[in-house]
Amino acid sequence: MEKSLKRITTLAVFTNAILAGLKILTGLIFNSMSILADGIDSSTDILTSTIVYFATRLSSKPPDKLHPYGHHKIENIAAKIISFIMFYAGISLSIESIKRLINGEYFTIIGFVPLIITLISIAGKLTLFLIEYRAGKKYNRQSIIAEALNMRNDIMLSSIVFIGIFLNKIGLPWMDPLVGLIISIFIIKVSFEIFSENFYSLMDGIHPGEEWLYDVVFESCKQCEGVHNPHKVRIRKIGNKYDIDMDIEVDPNLTVKKAHEITNCLKSKISHSLDEKLFDLVIHVEPISNVESEPYGLSEKNKRR
Repeated sequence: MEKSLKRITTLAVFTNAILAGLKILTGLIFNSMSILADGIDSSTDILTSTIVYFATRLSSKPPDKLHPYGHHKIENIAAKIISFIMFYAGISLSIESIKRLINGEYFTIIGFVPLIITLISIAGKLTLFLIEYRAGKKYNRQSIIAEALNMRNDIMLSSIVFIGIFLNKIGLPWMDPLVGLIISIFIIKVSFEIFSENFYSLMDGIHPGEEWLYDVVFESCKQCEGVHNPHKVRIRKIGNKYDIDMDIEVDPNLTVKKAHEITNCLKSKISHSLDEKLFDLVIHVEPISNVESEPYGLSEKNKRR
């Protein structure tokens, strides 16, 4: 798996570098704001691909004394950095495009090279999107998926650039900076999407739509005889797996061995239901009717609220 991800991220870095260079050079030579903006967007992809390249390597490091939960959240941090870079690029491009529209600084683009370069960009980005998205879903890697979503939007943006250049050449010169502005808006939008996607993991929570995980826990408790009042259940995402802490109550007259067997049953049921997506499960055993101030986590009762 790791070798496959390394090859994919390396391919992304080199492909984005070539496409960015072509588009920036074309934008400067032909004085096209839209192609230049598309090139700058691709140049940010070089940096983000490089970040993902190192993140996928660091995240696979085993746990150590300073990081007992491993290094999986490096990928979430990398995705956050990507979102900040994209936001800055989007704001900068929007300001420049608006200036050109207001000041009337637009020209008719000469030649067909810009159209050809844009088509090459579309083909290259489509290839990268298919490769990265499939790999991200297959290995459940958030940073790879984040970059793939960026590629998907790049395909749309390059398509808009192609249309804008075509309209520019047939007598609408203001379409060039207008397309540059449209690109900047999409870049800002995607930056917010990537930011919010990784917000929950870094806050030690789960994503919206993953509340079913609590149902798995409570249903598993019902399948193990001797488990009473599961409560203080807390679930967080670490990398592509789930870390669960919970309390249960058992008969206070049970032996330690019997209580241990009950927790093993519960661990087995939850692990089977999560299909190897369980990072760790910590179960605290208490006697039935134990009274403590426990403000954290969920019970089956307050989950329904």
